[in-house]
Amino acid sequence: MKRRLLVLAHRRELLEQALAKFRAADPSLSAGIEQAGRAAGDAQVVIASVQTLRGKRLAALDPEQFYLVVVDEAHHAVAPTYQRIFEHLGMMQAGTSKLLVGFTATPRRGDRRGLGEVFQEIAYSKGIEEMIRDAFLCPIGGWRVRSEVDLDAVKVRAGDFVESALAAAVDNTPRNELLIAAYRKFASGRRCIAFCVNVAHAQHVAASFVQAGLRARAVWGAMPPQARAEVLEELSNGKLDVVTNCNVLTEGFDEPSIDCVLMARPTRSLGLYVQMVGRGTRLHPGKEDLTVIDIADNSRKHALAGLNALFDLPEGMQLGGKSALMMADLIRGLSNRYPWVDVSRIRDAEDLKVAAERIEFFRLEPPDEIANDTNLTWLGGAGGGYRLALPKGESMAIQPTLLGDWEIRMTTTQFANRVMDRARTLGQAVRVADGLVQRHRADAMPVVVRSASWRRREPTEKQIELLRSKRIPVPEGLTRGQASWLLSYALG
Repeated sequence: MKRRLLVLAHRRELLEQALAKFRAADPSLSAGIEQAGRAAGDAQVVIASVQTLRGKRLAALDPEQFYLVVVDEAHHAVAPTYQRIFEHLGMMQAGTSKLLVGFTATPRRGDRRGLGEVFQEIAYSKGIEEMIRDAFLCPIGGWRVRSEVDLDAVKVRAGDFVESALAAAVDNTPRNELLIAAYRKFASGRRCIAFCVNVAHAQHVAASFVQAGLRARAVWGAMPPQARAEVLEELSNGKLDVVTNCNVLTEGFDEPSIDCVLMARPTRSLGLYVQMVGRGTRLHPGKEDLTVIDIADNSRKHALAGLNALFDLPEGMQLGGKSALMMADLIRGLSNRYPWVDVSRIRDAEDLKVAAERIEFFRLEPPDEIANDTNLTWLGGAGGGYRLALPKGESMAIQPTLLGDWEIRMTTTQFANRVMDRARTLGQAVRVADGLVQRHRADAMPVVVRSASWRRREPTEKQIELLRSKRIPVPEGLTRGQASWLLSYALG
């Protein structure tokens, strides 16, 4: 068997970058690109375009020769174009000794399909916050700028806005002028890339910047490669202030000097948002941080991705240019010390100073997303998980995985954090966990059922004593059930 490596990517820039990295690592290594008019031949490392590998081009790859397949931007791997290649090479056969490896910065897809459809386990994971803390990426500060555009009528397909309808809503003179004002106010002098909806939007935004006296140009997919390269070279050399783009610079673009990302394109996809922000997070000599400007259009219907969502900050919170990581640490510190505080109600840094002492910031019910699936006293947990306190210091937990499903874990006096079951959806996970409690901890049900009549009574003296010993405020009107919630949080 000839042991060859196949690298899959879906953009020309990614293919070229992969070839350059292989040659830099080992100039003697036989590597070639399989794309359109280029053929890798008998190369030991075949770097192939997914779009090219079909029909005769795919059939020419002998499955017996390829033992390892690497997928760049692996969040695309659930698509049929990739699946066809995996099946041809025998990567999905039960008991195969072949290895399929994927790399991605955005493991969660906008359409909610989990990578567990293709990959069996997460071998290594390092989040953007951890990368910033470890100085692999630069700090990120953010500004949110309100626009008058209403997105509620914009149609959605496959989890995100339909581009033609979105462009019609946001590509107008007042909003384009707002982009210019935001750049001048919050990022003047920074090297900026602006993400737009479609080609016309990118061109119109660039023209607006030029008309305002700034140096700007647009790039797009059908632009001749040499012309696009010239624009990006001008940006790199400091000859341009802003480059606008449409679906070109989200993947495969590597210009470390970028220190401003302007989000002219609203999106519901956190994965797409992460990709766009990621274009400005590279380290570069003299670069202190990245400024992200989110244009916050009006929407009661759609949950829009933004810097707040990326760092698990309250949706309505204004960063005001402050470090997103610093504010995330403050929020997390507040939640760890006073976990009954509903951080979603925090709007600015001043709220952090009083939230632990005022009842209007408290949340003493299960989170909204699971409230209809349970009658038990589940608490929202760190990292998007949920926790149910049981008697004797035991607990149940529901935690998300990077493969897109949910784990139900239990901690008892005999074991800690043991996986009891898995579920594909959050609702299923809550119902499974509730069933486990009913079957195995029936004695706990009177304590954890939300509808129990004792919860409406006044707090007991012992509850008040415990709350005060933990330095927890006892506001007027607190019920016995609410006191129980607070103690469940506090006693962990």
